[in-house]
Amino acid sequence: MDSYADIPNLKHLQALEAIAATHSITRACDHLNLSQPALTQGIAKVEAQLGVKLFNRRRGMVPTEPGEIYLKRIGRGTHYLRRAGDYAARFADKPPPHLHRRFTLSQLRALIAVVEHESFRLGAQQLAVQQSTVHRSCRELEAQLTCALFERTSAGVKPTRQAVEFSRLAKLALGEFAQAQADVQGWKGSFVGRFAIGCLPLAKTSLLPRALMRLADEYPMLDITVVDAPYTDLSKALRHGDIDIIIGALRRTLLPPELVQEELFVDPMIIVGRSNHPLLAGGAVTLSRLAACPWIAPRAGAPARTYFDGFYKTLERSQGEAHPIETGSLTVLRGLLMNSDRLTIISARQVDYEIKLGLLSEIPYPLDGSERSIGITMREGWMPAVPQQRLLEHLRSIAAEV
Repeated sequence: MDSYADIPNLKHLQALEAIAATHSITRACDHLNLSQPALTQGIAKVEAQLGVKLFNRRRGMVPTEPGEIYLKRIGRGTHYLRRAGDYAARFADKPPPHLHRRFTLSQLRALIAVVEHESFRLGAQQLAVQQSTVHRSCRELEAQLTCALFERTSAGVKPTRQAVEFSRLAKLALGEFAQAQADVQGWKGSFVGRFAIGCLPLAKTSLLPRALMRLADEYPMLDITVVDAPYTDLSKALRHGDIDIIIGALRRTLLPPELVQEELFVDPMIIVGRSNHPLLAGGAVTLSRLAACPWIAPRAGAPARTYFDGFYKTLERSQGEAHPIETGSLTVLRGLLMNSDRLTIISARQVDYEIKLGLLSEIPYPLDGSERSIGITMREGWMPAVPQQRLLEHLRSIAAEV
């Protein structure tokens, strides 16, 4: 599905910004080298699509309230397009001036689709157009940029590194343009659009579900998607605009570029086993008793894994004893723990439900220095829409209740 199909002609969006800056259609025409009838017709098309007037024409083309809302978001999209043009110009032979003004919506949609699928054929299928159309749009864009966007390999045509980064910035721009329409609909009282949330294991059990229930009650027409994946995949999706935020354990090191974090609370880790685990009887839990049990390791790359690896070494288990089973699935983890004497190290909140039901038990052994920061990861400079801002408020409120 192509979520950018309803974005207006990019020339019309440039015209709206020029009019807002000059307060004059005539001056905007001169600035963009467009005819006045074409520009006037373009404005009318955008206003008809939105169902609002963007300018008060009695006072020299001053933006109306919905016009200001729309143009603020359009300006953010233009910022990303300008960054895309500036990035491409670094690799161009003779980049033309105002490169970002030359791009068309069809060119950007085609490039994004091809880069995402690494295939002209699959990109064309996503856009529901002929493959030749996608080829033409990409070649036109390549000619404008005067830098290579594709390279031939034994497997076919592959996007270059420049194409991937240009596509990322273009995708963020189109995401802002699409959100501009949703912002205006929200001003009209109908909050629609998409909200994609990346969810790490800890947030699945209580924090995010409670916040989403509150949000859905307030905005029932909002299309909410929760994406469950490893952090590496989620951070890439966040940087490319496929998701809006990530909820879960924060990274103390190696935070991907252009991402920022907000801490909601600090969560300790505990050792967990099945209810009626042998360690719960027969005296104090010691390292030697822990070392006699088989274990389950958090998924590689998870923040808990670093702590687990360090703790597991202190057990000094012999090479001949069962190796830990590695999993990032709470469902698999629960099944393994409930049906064996295996132990794991996990966030206390992550298994709070299972412990309350008596399915699992905390093994009483202190884990010094195991605290983790839990919170929200966002793109730097991200401007949440009203429903997105409400979810952030719900998350902060729920975190403060505990």
